[in-house]
Amino acid sequence: MSDLLNHLGVDWKLLLAQVVNFAILAFVLTKFAYKPILGMLKKRSDDIEEGLRASEESKERLSKTKIIEEERILAANKKALAMVQAAETTAKVRGEAIMEDSKKKSEGMVESAHKSIEQERGRMAEEVGKEASMFVRMGLEKVIGKMDFNERDNALIAEALKEMKSASTHK
Repeated sequence: MSDLLNHLGVDWKLLLAQVVNFAILAFVLTKFAYKPILGMLKKRSDDIEEGLRASEESKERLSKTKIIEEERILAANKKALAMVQAAETTAKVRGEAIMEDSKKKSEGMVESAHKSIEQERGRMAEEVGKEASMFVRMGLEKVIGKMDFNERDNALIAEALKEMKSASTHK
């Protein structure tokens, strides 16, 4: 074999030295360069995959959060609408109660005024009656004082009979 290699122009000692050098170089490169570089690339790949998973999880959480937020907003809107409706109903009921109370008070005031007016009318009628009675009495005293007793009695009797007849025909 060495003849064959010599014949081809290859020095077997040099070839053996180159193979040994190559094996040492391959061992050193594998031990100190390839393994750390491959480890670093593997770590970087794992970090990228972890980042992608975290990104997907964040997207899922964000979409869930948006759904929850929309549900809460919808619930808050419903609650606010219910509160507004309740306030409107309460205000309407209170307004009606206030109107009813005001109506009762005004009716009471009107009734009180009517009673007061009726009392005043009665008092005034009584006073007018007293004054009229006094004036009639004074007039009668003057007229009767001037009339003859027989003539006066006949006139009064005739007047009383006339009044009784007209009162009995009106019934």
